[in-house]
Amino acid sequence: MGARRRRRHRSLGPWASRPPLLIPRPAALIPLLALLAFLGAAPVEAQSANATVSAQTVRVGETVRYTVTMRGGRGRRVGPPLASGALQLVSARPASDITTSFNGEVERQVAWLYEGTRPGSGRIGRFRAEVGGRDVLIDEVEVTVQGGPPPAASRPAGSSTELFVRAEPSRQTAVVGQQIVVDYVLYFEPQIRPRQTSAVGTWDARGAWREEMEVGAAYPRPATLGGRSLEAVTIRRVALFPTRAGTLELSPMEFTVDLVRTDRSFSNDPFAPFFSPFTQRVEDRDVTAPAATIEVRPLPDGAPPSFAGAVGQFEMTTTVDETSVEAGDPVRIRVALRGDGNVATLEAPGLEAPPGFDAYDPREERELFRSGRTFSGVKTFTYTLVPQGGGRFDVPAAPWTYFDPTDGRYKTLRTEPVEIAVEGPALAAVEAAPDPDGPAGLEAAADWRRAPGRPLWLWAALGGGLALPALALGLFLAARAGRERLTADTPARRSRRALAAARARLRDARSAADPFAEVEAAVRAFLADRLGVPDAPLDAARLETALDEAGVPDDLRARTLAVLEACARGRYAPGLGGPPDAVAAEAERSLEALDSLPARA
Repeated sequence: MGARRRRRHRSLGPWASRPPLLIPRPAALIPLLALLAFLGAAPVEAQSANATVSAQTVRVGETVRYTVTMRGGRGRRVGPPLASGALQLVSARPASDITTSFNGEVERQVAWLYEGTRPGSGRIGRFRAEVGGRDVLIDEVEVTVQGGPPPAASRPAGSSTELFVRAEPSRQTAVVGQQIVVDYVLYFEPQIRPRQTSAVGTWDARGAWREEMEVGAAYPRPATLGGRSLEAVTIRRVALFPTRAGTLELSPMEFTVDLVRTDRSFSNDPFAPFFSPFTQRVEDRDVTAPAATIEVRPLPDGAPPSFAGAVGQFEMTTTVDETSVEAGDPVRIRVALRGDGNVATLEAPGLEAPPGFDAYDPREERELFRSGRTFSGVKTFTYTLVPQGGGRFDVPAAPWTYFDPTDGRYKTLRTEPVEIAVEGPALAAVEAAPDPDGPAGLEAAADWRRAPGRPLWLWAALGGGLALPALALGLFLAARAGRERLTADTPARRSRRALAAARARLRDARSAADPFAEVEAAVRAFLADRLGVPDAPLDAARLETALDEAGVPDDLRARTLAVLEACARGRYAPGLGGPPDAVAAEAERSLEALDSLPARA
């Protein structure tokens, strides 16, 4: 026994001198294991994955972009799924691999390109991926491949076959307000190496709100178009939000490409193949992405009254600074809307102030996120309520509805109800004591007999002396009221001086830090003062309706909307809005034409 114990101590080596480990009993491990299981299982519901394609129908030789979106983790065992039928994988290397963090949740998007090889149906097979330690099944996607040559829109007519650019929208159909991300992709042959690109002139997508997005580092990727092996790089990305149903046409976009071309040297020098096997030359090339169209459907019927045009996917949070205040102290309630729709145009929920509160229009703040493949942001509305007396008050929940295009349904969010405790007396003035200098109350039985022995002239003198101060006070009040009427900022007075004020603001806009924002503010202020159009960032459709209700003719209405669209291009797409001086001059001419309209009753 002793020998075995000694041999055992020698086999333990340096651990033999350490105290023995304390191993808890199995019953003591049950609470710990339950806690670990709960912590490990809590985030499972947030882990998901789905696959989408850039188009459901392509032609032979064209490529379709297949994108896998994983939420809740970066994902493992993620590779290009197998294709069958009329599709084949272009390259095992992903066309893009982007990881973002949204509201504390990790999201990864990986995309591959597949080419249509023959007419028929093609499938990109289902596969399993591991997201956050959980296996998720990604269903297969079916794509129809049509015969015939690729459409002329795939490359501009008459352009070079070795270098061209085209617009690739994320979807070919959408509903009003749904986000459409358009990538402008430059295709080129391997002997060409683009160094820099820049947009030329202006670009327009009438009937859509536009937001420029960040492309980030641009690295060439292999691509196949019409059976040709090319290199491709995304040089511009735009998020569009249609404002009306119908055909949305993307105007042609022109680029200047600074490139380096590598060619074989055919010099007569016999040593040229050894010392200068290639020659390089720098060129500037103009390429134009042809026009593209997207079909936009109207939103379905059945929208609740709390729907104000928001389309996308959103979430809402409600916070309040203080819930226990003194009478007269402000209470600020903040409602934040976060999502991947057109955050800039979101309208505030209709929060109702309880009786006995003064309410002010909400203050708006927004933060926009332009990186990645989706435009998103957060817009915060701050409501200020001022209680006028003590008590306990409830601010009820306010509904706010948006349309979710992923499942085609209207969804309603609600603000959190807020209970406010107010201390202190009411701020309203208490009932005033009787004024000794005021008129006396009527008496039920009054004796109006003249006192004997007092002459009439004495009564006349006394009455005149008492009337003089009252007359002077009346004249003073009348004069002050007249001055207030002359200096009051009434709607009629604002309407008369609206053009002069707008001209002054347009002159100052030319030297402002953000001239387009100042021009837009001048135009909207004029429309509010002269025509009664709400001074708010209305979308194009609502602004057009407001101008129509104000009696503005069609041609002048279109001219005014064009000025505001030019301001939006200048603000959100620098370099595409035209010179600020020209936009300000056109705005002034448009306002002069609006000012010449007959005044409405």
